[in-house]
Amino acid sequence: MMGPKTTQLIAVLEQIGQLLDSDGEKHWRKWLASVRSQLINSDYSGVEYLLDAYGGMGSFNDLVIGQVMVGGRLSWQTDAQEANDKLSALRGEAYELAQYIKHHHELGVRKYGELK
Repeated sequence: MMGPKTTQLIAVLEQIGQLLDSDGEKHWRKWLASVRSQLINSDYSGVEYLLDAYGGMGSFNDLVIGQVMVGGRLSWQTDAQEANDKLSALRGEAYELAQYIKHHHELGVRKYGELK
């Protein structure tokens, strides 16, 4: 049975997934689906996989959504600021929840594929 913070993290990841789907973002959406699947299966490596995507050039926290090509030029969609604010808030919440789970070992079933 997963803990409440893990359940909460999965819900946040679902919200991020909806944002990425609405933007047509495929790379990070695929990564997100993998993290979510690992967490649902009580696989602790999902927490590490999530946290590893934060920091460094080209990382998840660098992702900006709401841009489209119009006439060969990059342009912002009308709701881009709102979408990016929401993404930023959810991304921060996911990070904080993952840090909590990491430090409190909330999943408790498997860590790196081994029974605890």
